[in-house]
Amino acid sequence: MILVSEIGDETFIIAALMAMRHPKSIVLSGALSALIVMTVLSTGLGRIVPNLISRKHTNSAATVLYAFFGLRLLYIAWRSDSKSSQKKEMEEVEEKLESGQGKSSYRRFLSRFCTPIFLESFILTFLAEWGDRSQIATIALATHKNAIGVAIGATLGHTICTSVAVVGGSMLASKISQGTVATVGGLLFLGFSLSSYFYPPL
Repeated sequence: MILVSEIGDETFIIAALMAMRHPKSIVLSGALSALIVMTVLSTGLGRIVPNLISRKHTNSAATVLYAFFGLRLLYIAWRSDSKSSQKKEMEEVEEKLESGQGKSSYRRFLSRFCTPIFLESFILTFLAEWGDRSQIATIALATHKNAIGVAIGATLGHTICTSVAVVGGSMLASKISQGTVATVGGLLFLGFSLSSYFYPPL
């Protein structure tokens, strides 16, 4: 699920563009740290929600969310002009990276613990991931599946995607067809929706 959600996504492009200008190992460690923290938070939320709301209702909500994301991704794939949308997303991310260049006043204090590049990679990735479809899907998946399995799977997916982004750089990001990724992702999310509808948790 994470693989098809994250390839060519904003966090993927952030890692790719930063790796073109900074040491790959620092960018990778910053981005992965942010994604692991986000995955743990999302999985935790997924385990807390069923204690506040009945499992039947959370499973129904998860089914609807999966169906919504699946249909939305298929709609994006159907409507997208993959080259122009990818170019537009890369330009937006480049603007965010450029606007963040001057913000170094509070970095000096934090640079004793981490390098500015690590912090930039961590903060940009964390903020880009917050409220993203992969985060919401992780929360939904953790409500009715094994939380440890969800956390490990999501972390592994993020590690693969971010490593590919850092190694491949923007060349790979510009060659991946957003339409293809959106179609595969949409079908996968619809599969999750059907699975949670026909095989609800006991």
